[in-house]
Amino acid sequence: MLKALHVKNFALIDDIEITFHSGLLALTGETGAGKSIILESLHMLFGKRSDQTMIRHHEQKASIKGSFLLKEQVQRRFGLPQEVTIEREIDRNGRHAIRINDEPVTQASLKELTTMIGLIHAQNDTMALSDSSLYLEFIDQMDIDAVSQKHHEYLMARAAYLDQKAKLDAFQKKKEQAIERQSFLEFQLAELKNHHLKPDEKIHLDEQIEKMRHHDKIMGALQQSYQELFSENKAIDSIYHAGKLLEKIGGIDPEYQKNADRFLSAFYELDDLRTWLSTSIETLDFDPSLFDHMQERQFLLDKLEKKYQKSINDLIIMIQELEEELLMITDYDQFILNQKELLDQRYRMALDMGHKLSKERQKNATKLSQLIIDELKELDLEKATFEIVFEPILETPHLLESGLDHVEFMISLNEGEPIKPLAKVASGGERARFMFAIRSVYATQQGLSLLILDEIDIGVSGKTAAKVALKMVQLSKKMQVIVITHLPQVAAKADFHYGIIKIKEKDRMVTRIFELDHNKRIEMIAMMLSDEKLTHFAIEQAKMLLGK
Repeated sequence: MLKALHVKNFALIDDIEITFHSGLLALTGETGAGKSIILESLHMLFGKRSDQTMIRHHEQKASIKGSFLLKEQVQRRFGLPQEVTIEREIDRNGRHAIRINDEPVTQASLKELTTMIGLIHAQNDTMALSDSSLYLEFIDQMDIDAVSQKHHEYLMARAAYLDQKAKLDAFQKKKEQAIERQSFLEFQLAELKNHHLKPDEKIHLDEQIEKMRHHDKIMGALQQSYQELFSENKAIDSIYHAGKLLEKIGGIDPEYQKNADRFLSAFYELDDLRTWLSTSIETLDFDPSLFDHMQERQFLLDKLEKKYQKSINDLIIMIQELEEELLMITDYDQFILNQKELLDQRYRMALDMGHKLSKERQKNATKLSQLIIDELKELDLEKATFEIVFEPILETPHLLESGLDHVEFMISLNEGEPIKPLAKVASGGERARFMFAIRSVYATQQGLSLLILDEIDIGVSGKTAAKVALKMVQLSKKMQVIVITHLPQVAAKADFHYGIIKIKEKDRMVTRIFELDHNKRIEMIAMMLSDEKLTHFAIEQAKMLLGK
């Protein structure tokens, strides 16, 4: 329940703080007094998107703070204490801050929490009864967890179907384009395959050509190196003999053995280099015809790379891609057929998920319709009959985001009258009561601790108004009910009554809210009963209503 509300610099509100109680609370005031501003501030605490245009003129930021008492299951779910403070701040730059018990949270987290605390019904919400596409939301709310799970599974399957459909459409367009360029692809493939390209061929070819181009220089360097080191084998042999001599006295001093090993190691390394130089000199050859052939091949590969703007390795990959694309062209019908079969599989899977979702909704609809009928009887619609009609699902239905279902709320408000679409036969007052019934059912089923109703009793008067007020009293035994109302019957039945006025202070209009004592309640209700001026009869009527 809502324990306290503090609003600062929000629209016509400069700074108000009000304490709320449990039970039925009525908020009343003249049109334009600021009731909608109070409601808007509560919407902000429940996660509505911030709007800097609501900041009071000449102020830089607005703040709204509310204290709530949580039920045990909500405390356990979110790991919160019994009392929490929710605060919203918005500034002129569009920045906004959300805190729960002084800890920053996201807007999504705030909505997740407040959805389990309470529900706010705004005046325009009743208009939803004129749009049958929104009826599924009312049905889903009967068991939101079960429906959400099945709806999620359906949406995942539907997404897979839509992805495959987009893929198939793309393939079909690609087929048309590919057929037009088939001859061009065949020419490219023939040209590339004719040159028998090999991976890294050009890299190796460049290295070989560079080596052959410097044949004389390489041969001279190799021969001179051999002559310098190994022409008479004296130097290398001397190193070997020096190592052996030191090895003989190695047992006398470890230093001799250590250096003996170094001499011998140097000998073996130089001997290996001698063998390498000798082999390199013997095998280094220059074949003019091979050199010419390699240069021609290099020129050809360079030409191919420039023509296609790809490396040789990339051209080898291109050959494979061309072969696959041509294969798709020559066998596209079978390929498209395979894609269509996959599309059909995914459609059937999404359809199956959609049927499961529909079955869950039909179960909820049966429960909802009976609860609505029970509620309507208490709202002066004893003879009303109500059914939720599911239109037959087509053999190949469209996979809508909401599912497969189209529903209609069918109602008869008078005995003997056939049921007809609610949107066509219900008056404004009857729609208001129907919406009140839906909100009551939802709040009760979800175990909410707070229900805020903005003029949900509009279009209701006389005996019916008294029954609506009585129903609100009954509902307030289960949860805190805050109702913005113009009905004196509802205001009189409230456990607590708050008056909202607009007054001028320091040359500016401001909204004020007060908890009314008994005398002020009489005056406020009497004003609600009067046309323009307060009358003695209205005062007596107000006393009588409060006395009941």
